[in-house]
Amino acid sequence: MRADSSGLLSVLLLGTLNAWALPGPHKVKESVIPPRGWTKSGTPRADHSIVLRIGLPQPNFHILEKHLYEVSDPYHDRYGAHLSKEETEALVAPDQDSIDAVNEWLESHDIQEADLVRSPAKDWVTITIPVSLAEKMLDTVSNSSRSVVPPSLTWQIILGI
Repeated sequence: MRADSSGLLSVLLLGTLNAWALPGPHKVKESVIPPRGWTKSGTPRADHSIVLRIGLPQPNFHILEKHLYEVSDPYHDRYGAHLSKEETEALVAPDQDSIDAVNEWLESHDIQEADLVRSPAKDWVTITIPVSLAEKMLDTVSNSSRSVVPPSLTWQIILGI
């Protein structure tokens, strides 16, 4: 199986991502070590499309978590009083400043609103872009990887009754 065939794994293996690649000082949130059995197989084509998902901060997530514990606790007064979809989306929605900052960053790379898919709460933005643009936006270099371990076989036994 080739990791660059789906595009999604390509995003995960872009190397050390330099936060938002905004001008000025920034830090790496985390580096991902390729899973055991995967090896670097080269550089993806510059025009290869990948899916990039951008998660925005959810400043009220702690409130959502509190609600979750309360409605799940049979000894709490709110037990079973689940939030509606709209209430949940309001609690995970990012601040407008975060949305504006991401919009400005995307626009600086000629990515328009029509190119985006936003989650209902606007806390996730999904775009499909060429590897070359992702590398520019994230100030990184990408690599393709492939598994050197053969996939495991799954056997099914169907019993007739």
